[in-house]
Amino acid sequence: MAPKNNNDADTLITDDAGEEGREWLVTYADMVTLLLTFFVMMLSLARLDTERFEQIVTSIQYSLGASVAPGGRIGRIDAHDTKRMSLSELTGRQTDPIMQDIREVTDQKNLDDVVEVIDQGDKVILRVKGQLLFNTGSSDINPQALGVLKAIADVVDRNPGWRLDVKGHTDSRPISSVKFASNWELSSLRATAVLRYLIEQGVSPSRLTATGYADTQRLVPDSSEENMARNRRVEFVLEKQKGQ
Repeated sequence: MAPKNNNDADTLITDDAGEEGREWLVTYADMVTLLLTFFVMMLSLARLDTERFEQIVTSIQYSLGASVAPGGRIGRIDAHDTKRMSLSELTGRQTDPIMQDIREVTDQKNLDDVVEVIDQGDKVILRVKGQLLFNTGSSDINPQALGVLKAIADVVDRNPGWRLDVKGHTDSRPISSVKFASNWELSSLRATAVLRYLIEQGVSPSRLTATGYADTQRLVPDSSEENMARNRRVEFVLEKQKGQ
């Protein structure tokens, strides 16, 4: 009977050692489960409707008074950095010469409904509706818009310490014609047409730039005719030069 007992003891020892040797499988199984969960999560995110998500976030941004950066990037929202106001609400910066000039020329031309003013301290943006300045699919300035552009030229001329960048924007609807291969050409030629007019009014070319952005800087999602009309615009970005 003794040999039999020895064999039983040897078997017991071997089984215990095998159980101890397989303990790493528990940790391995946990790791595989975590990896599987991670990849399932990544797959779910990859299938997210990114365009819809961007539209939702952009709408929230706009309602909070923020603007969309180039390419649709979402920047930091700070109500103290950017303040949108109508021309009748500019009394808070009456002492600033450029704001006084904006107030004066816009009162004379009655532009309160067609020009939106965005105050960023050392930068002031005058936003003009695109349909006022140009007909659909055209880069020829509407004659009725010349009064608005003349008023802006007067503001720029009176403030030589400020540079001006004319920015043309379109909505996302594609355009293809003999003159415009895409919205890039359309927005660029519109900005350039405005720049040429400002030069004709006596503004120094060295203080001017013109840039076309097509539909890459939408204010709101192009989800309705009203929103698309808002995105079609020309912005006059006045920026104080260093040392001024």
